Amino acid sequence: MIAVDNLSFAYKKTLLYQNFNLRLSEPGVYGVFGRNGSGKSTLLKLLAGLLFPRQGRIDAIGFAPRDRHPDFLSRVYIVPEEFHLPDLSATKLAQTQSGFYPAFSAKAFADYLEIFELSASQTFGEMSLGQKKKAAIAFALATFTPVLLLDEPTNGLDILGRDQFKNIVARPEQRERLILISTHQAHDLERIMSHILFIDSATLALSATMPELSAALTMGVAQNAGDLAAVADVIYHEAMGQQFAYVAANRTGTAGAVHLELLYKALSLNKAGVLAALQAADKEVAHV
Repeated sequence: MIAVDNLSFAYKKTLLYQNFNLRLSEPGVYGVFGRNGSGKSTLLKLLAGLLFPRQGRIDAIGFAPRDRHPDFLSRVYIVPEEFHLPDLSATKLAQTQSGFYPAFSAKAFADYLEIFELSASQTFGEMSLGQKKKAAIAFALATFTPVLLLDEPTNGLDILGRDQFKNIVARPEQRERLILISTHQAHDLERIMSHILFIDSATLALSATMPELSAALTMGVAQNAGDLAAVADVIYHEAMGQQFAYVAANRTGTAGAVHLELLYKALSLNKAGVLAALQAADKEVAHV
């Protein structure tokens, strides 16, 4: 559905991507992680055709995004982290914008507004920042474009709003879409992620499914330093009072839970260790 080959992109002299390659072939919820300034938001804008690569090729559902073909624009939707909406109601937004998206569902939009506890008649000028974001996300989810790009969608949402967002994304009608989410809120979204992408040093450092990660890594909490020392192949650890949270290579053969916040820290501080564990797990599967 998305193919990126030898992408290079820079803002003036600030290089963000160099020989960047990416393949996303299946529907699912893909999480894009990386440190500040790594280019997560830029990647989404490149895929949406809002920015153009310096070199390389991008193919999104059979189109070159930079061409901005009408058929492409009707099948890809992006919600940036910061946006400005005219002072319309949600009802008026649907009336004026839904025609650009052939798969838009007025019923789904109404359902999502209800889940987000929003009034369809309330104007954006009357809404808080969090409510505006909920309305924008509700419309985006109701377009049912094959590709949906969300940049930090849970920023500005309260705890209940984050749960509402996750519940909608997890609904059956969303499963045939490729949803690409750029976020720092790892813990908030790990329940709905199917695939993790980690950008580092202008390249794609990691692309792995959640089952691959759970087979290759084990994550947990050791009660004290002695218990931590007994854990084999520790890749990353951090103190939590007297306890220690850790990421280690999985030698048990049993899949465990993936905690994305811990994984993010392990990738940031010991990327080589994480990649080595994934490579070793892949070789074991191939051997079997």
